[in-house]
Amino acid sequence: MKPNQPSPRWESANLDFLRAIAVLLVFVFHLLITFNVKPWMEMGRFGVLIFFVHTSLVLMLSLERLESRGESIFRSFYLRRVFRIYPLSIFWVSLIVIWHVARAPWWPWQNPTAWEIICNLLLCMNLFYVEPVTSVLWSLPYEVEMYLVLPLLYLFGKRKGFRGMCMLWVISVGVALVQPHISGRLSLAGFGPCFVAGVLAYFLGFKRLSPRFPFLLWPATIAGAAGVLIGLERLGVGLQEASWPACLLIGVAVPYFRELRWKPLRTASALIARYSYGIYLTHLTVMWFSFVILRSYPAFIQWTVFVTLSVAVPVALYHWLEAPMIKAGAYIVSRLKKSPETSDLVIAAG
Repeated sequence: MKPNQPSPRWESANLDFLRAIAVLLVFVFHLLITFNVKPWMEMGRFGVLIFFVHTSLVLMLSLERLESRGESIFRSFYLRRVFRIYPLSIFWVSLIVIWHVARAPWWPWQNPTAWEIICNLLLCMNLFYVEPVTSVLWSLPYEVEMYLVLPLLYLFGKRKGFRGMCMLWVISVGVALVQPHISGRLSLAGFGPCFVAGVLAYFLGFKRLSPRFPFLLWPATIAGAAGVLIGLERLGVGLQEASWPACLLIGVAVPYFRELRWKPLRTASALIARYSYGIYLTHLTVMWFSFVILRSYPAFIQWTVFVTLSVAVPVALYHWLEAPMIKAGAYIVSRLKKSPETSDLVIAAG
């Protein structure tokens, strides 16, 4: 592929850009809180919501690729996701517990019980009302639980198409409104419309529509979705309810923009997207070490350590742990299929 040629849609630079924006919003939000600078309070939440939309869209593409290769869209999908999500989270939770790392730089250390540690290792804290050992871990149980139904949504969408998915989004809103009156353990339902918005983007025709609008309108649309979230909340709509139309706007809009072509931004977005999981999981611990443990050191030392670790830790974890585990998952899937298979890291950042 020539350098200036647009990538296939499953290698979309626009999706890399979206994921990079998501993790940077969370990163900057927590950095501002660390220094007692009052940020836009929905910033971190909006970043996570973007992750939810992005993840479900990318995993629809993943399911399509699995099916095209003749793999089981259930067994292969679940195995690959387990090897994608759990190795790094288990490693980082273990490190936090062993080193007595605070949940965030502004929190004191709270010694978790054995049960709390198990729930964090299994990423099921929301089901048992257990606090995460690091604040950013709160969102991962929702992603893991959503993985269970994504193959079913893929099959449903193949049968019912875009109109069926539109109806499903409306149903997901209804379920989300009812859920608080049933059980807090079903809190995934509150984020259902956000995940379904990404599925909707796929069946709207992410790979098939001819993009009409210039890339510059894509970041403007993301900002517009943030404006929807802020505006609705200011009007008295609950933050969770306000998130549903904001996510829907991103999901419905994403197929319509031409691919990012400016090479520096493409490269930066791709790199941040590749290491985004490590950035997301580790940045609070890096901030805690740099600005709490080293608080007696000069500021330039603290910032040098912070910048260095913010880059080095996610990169090292990706190459030493994430990528090998992704390959291991692909290898196990290929062995179960009883045929050689080349591992595919194209959508690993998803």
